[in-house]
This record gives sequence, C-alpha cells and structure tokens, in this order.
Amino acid sequence: MRYRFPITAIAVVGLGTLVALEVGVSLYLGLSSATENTRRLMALRSETLVDAIDQRLEAELQPVVRQARWMVEQIEKGHVRLDDEQALDAFMLAALGATPRVTAIGVVDPQAQAQGWERASRRRIRDDWSGRPEAAAWIEDMAAQSGASWQPPVWTPVLEETVVRHDVPIRIDGEFAGIFSQAVSVSDLSRHLASLGAETDIIPFILYDHDHVLAHPLLMGWTPDTSKSDQPLVALDALGDAVLERIWNPDERELFLLEDMAQTSGSGTTIGADYYVYLYRDVLRYGPTPWTIGAYVNVGTSDFFEWLGQILESALSGAFRGGGAEGEEFEGLVALTLVGFALFVGSVGLAAWLGTRASRPVRAIAAAARSVETQHLEGVDELPASRVAEFDDANRSFNRMVKGLRESEVIRETLGRFVPADVARTLLTEGGELAPEQAEATVLFCDLVSFTSLTETLGPEGIVLLLNEYFESMVAVLERHRGVVTQFQGDAILATFNVPLEDPEHAANAVRAALEMQAETARRCFAGRRIANRIGVNTGPLVAGAVGAKGRLSYTVHGNAVNLAARLEALNKELGTRILVSHTTASAAEGFDFRPMGEVSVRGQSESVAVYTLEDEAD
Repeated sequence: MRYRFPITAIAVVGLGTLVALEVGVSLYLGLSSATENTRRLMALRSETLVDAIDQRLEAELQPVVRQARWMVEQIEKGHVRLDDEQALDAFMLAALGATPRVTAIGVVDPQAQAQGWERASRRRIRDDWSGRPEAAAWIEDMAAQSGASWQPPVWTPVLEETVVRHDVPIRIDGEFAGIFSQAVSVSDLSRHLASLGAETDIIPFILYDHDHVLAHPLLMGWTPDTSKSDQPLVALDALGDAVLERIWNPDERELFLLEDMAQTSGSGTTIGADYYVYLYRDVLRYGPTPWTIGAYVNVGTSDFFEWLGQILESALSGAFRGGGAEGEEFEGLVALTLVGFALFVGSVGLAAWLGTRASRPVRAIAAAARSVETQHLEGVDELPASRVAEFDDANRSFNRMVKGLRESEVIRETLGRFVPADVARTLLTEGGELAPEQAEATVLFCDLVSFTSLTETLGPEGIVLLLNEYFESMVAVLERHRGVVTQFQGDAILATFNVPLEDPEHAANAVRAALEMQAETARRCFAGRRIANRIGVNTGPLVAGAVGAKGRLSYTVHGNAVNLAARLEALNKELGTRILVSHTTASAAEGFDFRPMGEVSVRGQSESVAVYTLEDEAD
C-alpha cells in the first residue's frame, strides 16, 4: 500500500493512558480513605443492627433468668413451701404477672410429680410423669447440675404450643428437691422480634441449630404439626421465606463492605431482580446448641441506599475536611473529584476505541490461525493489506504460509492414494525419508474366493469396478480397527496392525477387523455380485520400511510373520474355514471364542503350526 504507519506511532496514543493513570492515582489517594471509612461505618452499623436484635432478645429472656434465680432462692430459704398449696399458688401467679414473657411456670419433684401454672387459665395443673423415661432422665440430669440452663425447644400438649424452657435445680438443705421450670413461647419470641423489624424495615430472625427457625415474623401465632412432636420447630426450607432459605447457600459469602465486622457475618444473594444482604451471628448463651440471630435486608430499597448515602457522606467528610476545613473546601474537593473522574472515563473510552481499531488485524490473524490449526484450509480467506507496516508484513507472511500449506495438503492427499495415510504424513514430516523399523505386529492377509473365474466372467472393466468397491469397503473396516493397508496384490489385501501406527491391542483389533470384513462381504453385493473372501491372521516380529529403486520406493513389511499370514489364508481352502489365526494371535487376543483346528504343516515353516478359527466362523 502507498501509506503505511509503524505500530510505534499508534503506541504514542498510549500516552492518553498516562493521563488516565494520573487521574486514577489522584482519585485513589483521595477516595481510598473514604472507601475505608465507608467500609468501617457499614460494618459498624451492621454490627449495631445485630447488636440491637441481640439486646432485644436479651431484654426478653434475661428477666426470666433473674426471676428464676429469685424464686428458687425464696423456695430454698423456706419463704415459700412447696407443700403449701395456697401460698404456692399465690406465689406462682404473682410471678406470672410480674414477667409477661413467661407463658407458664412448673415445679417437678424428684418423684416426677409435676405441677404447673399457666398464664392463660390462671390455674394449677397437676400431672404424673413417673411413667415417662424422658422425664426420669431429665430429673437425673438436673439433679447433677449446679446451676440454671436453657433447654431445647419442645412441644407441650398442655399449652398446645412450642416453648423454650429455662430450668433451675431446687436444693433444700443441700438435698435435691426438684426442678423449677419456666416456659417462653416461641410464638411470643417471634412477636417481639417482629416489632423490631417493623421499626427498622428489616426482617429479623432467630435460627436454632442453623436449620430450624426459632423466631420469625411469619411464626407469630404459628402452631406446629401435633402429629410430629419430635419436630417442634419449623424447618428452614419449610418456613415459606425464600430469602431466608438461601442464607447458608448465598451467592456471595463475604461482602466487601462488611469485611471489618468482628462478631457478625455478612453474605448476599440475588433473587429475581432483588439483592439481599444477610447479617447474623451465633450465640451460645441459651444452651449448647447455637442460636443464630440476625436479619436480612433488600439492598434495592430506597431506605437502604439513603442509609448508605449518609454513611458515604460522613466518610467523605471525614476524609477530605480534616479538623478545621470549611464546607467550601469540601465542595471544591468533591468538584475536583468529579472532573477527574470525567477525565478518567474519557481517557479510558478513547483508549478502548483505539485499542479496538488496532486489534482488528490481530483478531483476523488469530481467527485465520485457528482455521489452519483445525486443518480447514479451504475456509481461510486471504488477509487484506494494512496501512500499519508490521501488520501488513504479518498478513503477507501468513498468506504465503497458507498457500504453502495448501500445496503440502495436495501433495499429502496425492501421496496418500498410493501409500498408507500415516506413511504419507511421516514422509512429509521427515523430508521424504522413512527409517526402517522392527516391531512385534499383527499381519492380516485377505484374498477373494474364485477370483480367476470372476475375472473371466466380468471382463476388465467389470473386475476393476468390483475390486474398487470391494477394496473401498474393506479398507474402511480395517481403518476403523487401526489397521494400515500396506499392499494390494491383485485381489489380495495385506494389512498391518501396530506398524506404522502404534496399537497396544493390535492382535485383538486384527481379529475384530477380520470378523467385520467377513460380515461386510456376506451382507452386501459388489458391482452387483456376491463374493466371498478368506483371511489369515498372524502375530510376530517383522521389518517395515520403504524399499525399491532410488526414484521409486514402496512401503511394505517383510518377515516370517508376513509369510505365515499368507499361508494361513491359503489353508482356509483346505480346512473349509474363512478365518484362520495362528497360536500367537489367539494367545494375544482376549475375549474371542477360538476353536483349535489342530497343527498343520505350512510351506516355508520348519515346524508344524497350531491354527485356530473363530467358533462362529467354524459353524
């Protein structure tokens, strides 16, 4: 072309990226502090949110603990006697009035005689638990404890709801005298928790052992399935809250803005067009099984972005104003930041446009190279000239390379018509030289039955047509089983397995090929004629290489293994078989039903040879 530009001239445009880099550094120095402050404020507010839920839960349950401590102390000191029913009723009912969180209070003596007082009915309930094995185990466990403890959630038929119990052992004069128990309704916990959610536009929750829901706005007034008393809590995946159900399988397990949280974990997930953030922590104050307290919020809501904007404004103010800076300084810095950001976007956009324009020739070369790699040379178009000097030189060189490859492909295809394809590739790769090799291989020799009479009957044109159809079918079978045809001798085919194409299962593949060649010949006609063939297969050492005159070479195989395969093919006529294999082939090929045909004397062999045919073939 008349005008060409060196690629170095285009690279000068990269100076624009230096401008972008300078602006980026300024933005980074100015905003990195703001980003860090934003992260810290986000983490602090998130921790504060979970702290609020934790404190709300503590405010609900801590009075239960304090009341239990005081009431047991009164009983142990004798101020209230367990056998004084009238005084005990007044004492328990007064306690229920003082602590609205408690749904019911109960006392169980060492003999498993239970009595309780419920808030709803304001009456005493008696029950005999001596026949319950779980009650005996519970009493024994509490007798061994020295302090109070929270118990797992249970379904109570009397109250007809799921409760969390707080139990304290009673000891009078050092002797175990029973258990003082208070029940807190799971439904009430959900109700108190929901009030917090209404104040903050979040969805608070409490999980029990991670997989069950202890408190949630959807559980206000909830009653479990009474037929499943062993499952007093609703499972996480059965609650009906599709967002909370994903808490342990989120899309993002660690959120960038919440990395600085100390006690709280944060993750996020996408459901539909909304993105939700989970904030939660495990607490072990209420028994050995963890309670997971937390909340989730839809960050697509305006309230959340307003909250985030306030945090960002505070962070930027702290980053830029300093101790005594005025509002004008802060506004100037914000304006400078916006201008710098605009320059940065413009520089990046310009660099991207130039890069796209400059990379088109490279993409064209890459696409053409992929076509060459997959050997689809016909689909490779000639690369056009370019005004960029280096690209133009590369396109010219690539076009010359493709032209040479096409010429080599023509040579390989032409050569492959006269020698095996693998031999042709080797000849082209090694500059026309093919070193002889000695290997253990399997030789298959195949010949047509009554070929002489066919020749007399069909004439020259008919026999050539028949042989071409027959050879094409047989070669396809042999190549499917990794065989290589080394010679056509009249109507005979000489094929090898394991040379020149390496094949660890050459004996078995040769037997498979022989069976399919017989089946293919029996299945169809060739040039309108039914024909038959005989096959001999032998495994042994042989020598393969190119032999002939200096200007006229032929790839072939030599050795006793080749001769024996030809003799076995001829023996089929005497033994009335179609396939004969030697003992070495039968030993190496596993998974076939070989029938021994005895030992026969073979011309050219000093010793008799054990031969086999396939069971189906012999029949």
